[in-house]
Amino acid sequence: MRAVPLALLLIVLLPVGDAAAELFAGQISAANAHRRRVGGPDAIAGLGDWALSNGTLCAALADPDHETVLSQRGGILVDLGHCGRGDDQFVQLQSLFNFSRSNIPPTSELFTEVEDGEARVVTAGEMAGVRFRTVYALDEDEPERMRVTSRVERTEPGDAFFLFGDVVLHGTASLQAFTANTTDPSLNIGWSHPPVDPDRVFTMMRAIQTTDLQVLVAGGAPRPGISYGLRLGPSYRVRRDGTRESLPSMGLNGDDFTILGVFSNALRFGGGRIGLIELAQLPFMDLQVGETLVYERHLVVGGRSDVSSVTDRIWRDAPRLTGWVDDPGVRIAAIRADRAPMTDVRPDEDGNFALRLPPGEYVLRATSPDAREVERRIEVVEGRDTELAPLVMGVPARVALPPIAPARLVFLGVDGTPDPRFGSDGIVLRFGDREFLDSGETNQIFLGGVADDPMDVLLAPGRYRVLATRGPEFTVTEASLVVPGAGERVHLEIDPPMRVPDTRGRLSADFHVHAEPSDDSTLPMRLRLAGFAAEGADVLVATDHDRVSDYGPLVREMGLAGRMAAVIGSEITTTVHGGATPWTSGHYNAWPLRRMPLRYRDGTPRHEGRRLREVVAELGKAQPAALVQLNHPRSRERSDLSFFTHLSVGSTLDPRRPLTRAPNRPLVQPDPESGVRDIDFHAMELLNGNDMEEYRLVRADWLSFLLQGEFRAATANSDTHTSRRTVALPRNLVRMPGARAGSLDEAAFARAVRSGHLCGTTGPILDVTMGGAAPGETARVREAELRVTVEAAPWVPVERVSVYVDGDRVANVPITAGETLSVPLRFERDGFVFVETWAEPREPYSAVAPGFTPFAFCNPIFVDADGDGLWSAPGLPTILPAAISAPGSI
Repeated sequence: MRAVPLALLLIVLLPVGDAAAELFAGQISAANAHRRRVGGPDAIAGLGDWALSNGTLCAALADPDHETVLSQRGGILVDLGHCGRGDDQFVQLQSLFNFSRSNIPPTSELFTEVEDGEARVVTAGEMAGVRFRTVYALDEDEPERMRVTSRVERTEPGDAFFLFGDVVLHGTASLQAFTANTTDPSLNIGWSHPPVDPDRVFTMMRAIQTTDLQVLVAGGAPRPGISYGLRLGPSYRVRRDGTRESLPSMGLNGDDFTILGVFSNALRFGGGRIGLIELAQLPFMDLQVGETLVYERHLVVGGRSDVSSVTDRIWRDAPRLTGWVDDPGVRIAAIRADRAPMTDVRPDEDGNFALRLPPGEYVLRATSPDAREVERRIEVVEGRDTELAPLVMGVPARVALPPIAPARLVFLGVDGTPDPRFGSDGIVLRFGDREFLDSGETNQIFLGGVADDPMDVLLAPGRYRVLATRGPEFTVTEASLVVPGAGERVHLEIDPPMRVPDTRGRLSADFHVHAEPSDDSTLPMRLRLAGFAAEGADVLVATDHDRVSDYGPLVREMGLAGRMAAVIGSEITTTVHGGATPWTSGHYNAWPLRRMPLRYRDGTPRHEGRRLREVVAELGKAQPAALVQLNHPRSRERSDLSFFTHLSVGSTLDPRRPLTRAPNRPLVQPDPESGVRDIDFHAMELLNGNDMEEYRLVRADWLSFLLQGEFRAATANSDTHTSRRTVALPRNLVRMPGARAGSLDEAAFARAVRSGHLCGTTGPILDVTMGGAAPGETARVREAELRVTVEAAPWVPVERVSVYVDGDRVANVPITAGETLSVPLRFERDGFVFVETWAEPREPYSAVAPGFTPFAFCNPIFVDADGDGLWSAPGLPTILPAAISAPGSI
């Protein structure tokens, strides 16, 4: 293992059959997969992986030859849920030395055992003078607990080893962390965590907590849900003389991760709450040759999305409280007299609830999604169970929704009324001043025109502005709504949106969409489809992280098959630094794909430690119709997910320089076996969400590629993971005359995208032609009139059009919606023409699409000026266009 400076120490990461009731540990095969796979939104194990079950809990470890999120190797826990319930929302449990990604124990041996009343999977390996062995065990005595025990033995001198523990991944708070200390509950911080900034060491150090319990509550899932308690078990250091020394524990939480672990040595001074004095001792700690560290932790799986489904099993002998609340949508928190959060509980669908609490005085606080709140003080007495008097929240106000589907309804509070929080799970998760909402929490209601559309919603009393939209091809309507008081029922009267711009011959599509199969989203796929239908869009491409997702069965079940198409795809997400990719190979989508449901990760191509060119070549052989799109290629700082900031090897792309010169050369170096290059993807995501600054940076790269003869289709996508970030905004309008979403030829659709037969838009509808050619086509002309028309719904502002020839802006003129602009152009050589339109956002656009700019671009029209039937790239000029040399200025 590599020695880690203290400053870097804390920079962390960043079909189900009924299972047999008997104990089982073994490899998943085609014969037993229907019984042994866990099932659920985040279940990824497949053939060749290792299943573990006691009939109540079903789990799976990735085979050591399978890559995982942080490593090119597996051998770790990746699936955990209740057998037969299909409720797995666990991503992975990864052990780390010194909590460094470079010190991940490699698994070289794995075997199973069923004996002594336990089913076990045992992993083992060695690295840098340390031998380790981890046992994952399920038994029938405590059927909802997995015991994980690691023995780490120093066999020879090596780098300092001062911390050992686990990281649980949960991107964008897909599992919400409640931090507690079962020994000293006054140290509980619950859902309110200190700020975490990996770039600021002292901020990270202050975020460390003295904890022995992290409860991770899943969001998004329907009742009852699931939760995971990671609890410290007996952990100690065995000296060479056989004596044992108990070890202090620590924990740390970010929105993407949860850590629990132990120091390798006892503290010489200090203790209690972990602080700077305790952390300052780390450099002096190590495990000596002949010494062993034993680290035991328990994964307690709760049957609801609340904390008490875990803590009830920890406080199994504590008094039991039962009660009833008149609103089953509330979350009830138990808070100690010293204001330390203790636990919380969600009622069942009838309002009944139960929880266990140690003796003491508490406040029970019930909070509803529409902001009603009731508190009650209670005293829990040793040995006495208590039936509580009913908690009365009062009758909520209800708003009956209009029959205008499909439509998206945006509710905005006015005159001091806060915006509503539909879909709230009642958890207020904070890191410092930042609040993280569940994937489904929003101020919008999606009416997809499907059977499970809501008929009404709960709203707090107040005044609201409501807007109805169906995407940029429809009008926006508006209404005022007054909710007089609790118990009232009012009807929302609002007109349906009407189609305005003529987009016949074009299919609207989003090539970058996430939902619950992604490890950083909990949004149910049904809700994602309803939202897509509400936006009036045609083609959804499923691109969950390292999963091959198929919405097809749901599209048919929900009656949407004639209205939209869902294309199977994946976002290949590289995170590991190592092998041929010291800086990963970024994120990229591939579609259409074949889903292989029995394979690990549904058959997602292996990608960690591999250059982009290797995966592109492999996809080209195995699935020739697949299109590869490079996602969000730029960011303001070097980032794993932004390929152009590192090119896998640590070089940042410079669009001002030739591709054949440093630092750009890695892009065009062919693979020695396939001849494929890293640049041989098919499309580039120019616009990701509403980020216009990054758009200009990526546009500079794209124009530089074009000038050098490397055309990649430009796209615009939402990259949505939640219901708050609108799906199909921005969107692509793909030119396919005669095509219909309900009978989509996916291969032809992918070819149209590869060819650049599309425009991207956040509202305006661009129509661009020249010499009989449209975007993605070639005009064989020396002189021609470029014709640009901008259509728009009345709510979408339209102000200006920019025309670029070979990357130089040659026109920047005002335009109004419905107007056609003619620009005479003359060409002395082959080249290309590229058009954008934009406007300043204003009402109601800024209410319907907050944070967005009314904007559209089209792929280039190529110009064959010499008429030889070939297109010759202009090349990088000596004086570069401002859009390349100073992209922020245009």
